[in-house]
Amino acid sequence: MISLAQPAYLLIGAVLLLPYALRRQRAWQFSSIRLLQGVQRRGAAVWCVSCLTCLGCALLLIALAKPLQGRERTQQVVVKRDILLTLDLSLSMEGYLAWQGSTTPPTKLELIRDAALKFVRQHQHDRLGLVVFGDDAFGVWPLSEDSTVLQQRLQRLDKLLPAALRGTHVAKALEKSLAHFEEMQHADNRILLLLTDGLDSIDSAVIDRLAQRLLNNKIKLYVLGMGLDETTSIVQFAHRVHGGYFNINDAAELTKALHTIDQQERAQIVVSRETDSRELYPFFALPGLGLLLLGTVVKSTWVWDL
Repeated sequence: MISLAQPAYLLIGAVLLLPYALRRQRAWQFSSIRLLQGVQRRGAAVWCVSCLTCLGCALLLIALAKPLQGRERTQQVVVKRDILLTLDLSLSMEGYLAWQGSTTPPTKLELIRDAALKFVRQHQHDRLGLVVFGDDAFGVWPLSEDSTVLQQRLQRLDKLLPAALRGTHVAKALEKSLAHFEEMQHADNRILLLLTDGLDSIDSAVIDRLAQRLLNNKIKLYVLGMGLDETTSIVQFAHRVHGGYFNINDAAELTKALHTIDQQERAQIVVSRETDSRELYPFFALPGLGLLLLGTVVKSTWVWDL
């Protein structure tokens, strides 16, 4: 893209050259009348020199206006988020949410598996990790930008815990998730997504300790509960730490909840622009001078030919 640093010079030059362009001219003015003989036969030379002169002056004016060729480079810097998915794999997740009709809906485990897979595919710029829990909690995949293995683990979600460990211990899930955040180099945005249908009660002393750790590490907790009510320990805990709670009754509500969380915790994008400019006036000044010189040569040749 070409721009002019001093475009006003074009207008000034046009005003100065306008009288010359409008003046009726058939020949140059010479000191001797003998030089004007046969002017009508040489009108083409007059027009040629006039065109060369005008074009040369125009190029010099453009050069004076300082043409620049600018190239803008835009760089986007996405502020990454650390998002840890903590999923309940208790046996109760093999059940169904309340449903009506003859068609059997997907199980709660299938719902969170499909929603988690979709969520991961939509967050390629974030660091994502996975923790699963039952009677105990286990780190399945650390916070990482590489989501390929994470997606493979999510597709085999029902195989990650043996049946003997598929109880519900929400407090251990929170402990494991917070420990993982603490051992990783943290990002500015740290989000813990806990998906559970657990009615597990959490001791008040444990709640106090977990709340303090969330505060110290600046972690935002979101609980997506399936079939829970406001009296459940984990729901009350989410309210206490000023996190978010979403009551999930079907796949649509789960997708909507994840979308809402994503919008509330949207990553910032820092855009920087750099412009490289190259001066182009030599490409106009040199041809302009050349045309004026050529016009002078044509004029001199015509005069001497007389």
